[in-house]
Amino acid sequence: MSDNNRNQRDGSIKLSPPSPMLATSTSSLQVRPNLPNSQISITFPPVPTFEHDLVPTISSDLASKLAGDVLTAFGVTFGITPFMAVIDKAIIQRAAGTHSIVQSSLSSIISMASNPVAFVKSPMFLMMWGVYATTYTTANCLKTIAEHQDHFQDKKTKNNESSDGIGTLGTFVATTVVNSSTSMLKDRFYASQFGTSAASGVPAKIPKITYGLFAMRDCMVIGSSFILPDILCGVIQEHSDLDRDSALKVSQLACPILAQGFVGPVQLLGLDIYNRPLAGLSTKDLFMERFRFQCANFSSIFGARVSRIAPAYGLGGIGNTYFRDMWRNRLLRQERGSCD
Repeated sequence: MSDNNRNQRDGSIKLSPPSPMLATSTSSLQVRPNLPNSQISITFPPVPTFEHDLVPTISSDLASKLAGDVLTAFGVTFGITPFMAVIDKAIIQRAAGTHSIVQSSLSSIISMASNPVAFVKSPMFLMMWGVYATTYTTANCLKTIAEHQDHFQDKKTKNNESSDGIGTLGTFVATTVVNSSTSMLKDRFYASQFGTSAASGVPAKIPKITYGLFAMRDCMVIGSSFILPDILCGVIQEHSDLDRDSALKVSQLACPILAQGFVGPVQLLGLDIYNRPLAGLSTKDLFMERFRFQCANFSSIFGARVSRIAPAYGLGGIGNTYFRDMWRNRLLRQERGSCD
């Protein structure tokens, strides 16, 4: 006689055949007899999934990604540098009172069109290109390194919030330092070549307060060009039907342009202090003179800076993102192909 029949005759509990059930618990094998109908439930741990078994979503070749960042930065900025060089020269000559924005821009464009090779070899072009090539290179490479470390580090020790915060802060600080230091060299050259000291033939010493205002300008420009677009992109996505790519393009154009309402007066004040020390005026008269100068020149300087910043960080930022993503997608396709 079977054990089950003997149990039935004795009034014992009837046991059904075991029915294994998968559960999500990460514990070891468990047996739970206290279930309805006296069924035994066997719980097995889930089958582990290893990351190396998944299809890669980001290239693991850090060196190749960094090489693409550098090539993209130098290529994109080479195309936008002529516009920025022309506008920067016009802003300085307008602040010095020697040319209007239109007069200076037309003169530079005619000179550039008549002899483009000489223009590309000139310090006016090379110093401007150096500023933005190194700025974009720094921002691209730091973003890539932070993303690479965040993606490939051990999941057990990964902290997404802290790594994102450190990456963003580090990118902002390093990019601002690089941009400010190279911009200072460029600004000193432009001011000596196209400012009031150029007419007298004796370069004037740039005051420390002018350097400080230029540094403040650079912080505002970098923040509105590399940090704020990512933040605004998320806000646009929450309040509209745009996908991330479209929202990012809108924010990359809008943030640098809107920031010029604050950046323009800062740069204009720095140039005015350099061109007109006004040492003999009282504090009140000095303030009113600086204020009148701002009011008289704000519209033209703001328009010029918008014309300058649109290609520098608006169109330049979109182009940088496009070619950088193209390079990374190419690396990813090659890596996936090698895994097949």
